[in-house]
Amino acid sequence: MVDNDHDDVDTRALAEAVESILLGGDRTLSPNDLADRTGIDADYSRRLWRSMGFPITDDDAITLTDRDLAAMQRVKHALDLDVVSPATMTALARQTGQVFSQLAESEGDELFRVALAAVDDGPGGKDALVQLLADDLLPLIESIHAYVWRRQLAAYVARTVARYERSGTADVDVTVGFADISGFTSLSRHATASDLAGLLELFESVATDAVGAHDGRVVKLIGDAVLFTTAEPAEGIAIAADLLGQWPSDWPPVRAGLATGTVLRRVGDVFGPTVNIASRLTSLSRPNEIRVDERTATALAGRHRFVEQDPQDVRGYDSLRSWTLSGAPEY
Repeated sequence: MVDNDHDDVDTRALAEAVESILLGGDRTLSPNDLADRTGIDADYSRRLWRSMGFPITDDDAITLTDRDLAAMQRVKHALDLDVVSPATMTALARQTGQVFSQLAESEGDELFRVALAAVDDGPGGKDALVQLLADDLLPLIESIHAYVWRRQLAAYVARTVARYERSGTADVDVTVGFADISGFTSLSRHATASDLAGLLELFESVATDAVGAHDGRVVKLIGDAVLFTTAEPAEGIAIAADLLGQWPSDWPPVRAGLATGTVLRRVGDVFGPTVNIASRLTSLSRPNEIRVDERTATALAGRHRFVEQDPQDVRGYDSLRSWTLSGAPEY
């Protein structure tokens, strides 16, 4: 995590200092202490910690802080008021743990690179680095998390209300889109790590910009691929066309696939046949091509021209029908 060029920084002492900042103080409590002081059943408390990704292997080990105690007291208060059930609380903890585990992993390296670079510009060594983290970098990241979460939740509420107004239910069809870099696997065998990192950074930037510009939602970025959803097929085709149109011609080309139908939503992800078909259509697409299923093509027939392709057998689907977008779409 920490560059070896920074020999003057005691990484173990640095980790301990940063941990104290992040955890709100030193570890002074055991899981049993927490259970006694909150009144939460020890087995349920252990299950909560594990659902967040933190294994409890010794109930008497001093591993927790006063901030952990305060968090568990809030959980106990919510359970006592029946604001949430124990099962719902566990599900929330699991979902949050999964999302923030990925965030912490990706942000950690960048955080330390920025911090160590700042230390190089001035005196102070570890103490200066810890101060920078405590005063500036960590509060900035924490505030961004809270801000983006609130905005995303507000956007979810708006989308849900709009679906209710259109159909009287929030459980309606969506358009699912995949896009990926054609030939990436072959390219990755020969390109340098630096070149691949630059390519993936560019893809993430162009993809998220296209999705955001047309009121879509990025479900996840998977290396050289993006999975997104939109409320309407027109928005989905606009995202795919924008992504392909904005992609630099001197880089390996991009392709996309779209399908419309119901999805199962879980932990921010989407599942089901609609997602599978969008993925298969992407794999059938040629470079710089957008391929769609019948429902998407039918919904957009009056606005765009589609060319039906010969049915093809793909994993899980025999004789899958598909249509390719002809010409630049109007939106």
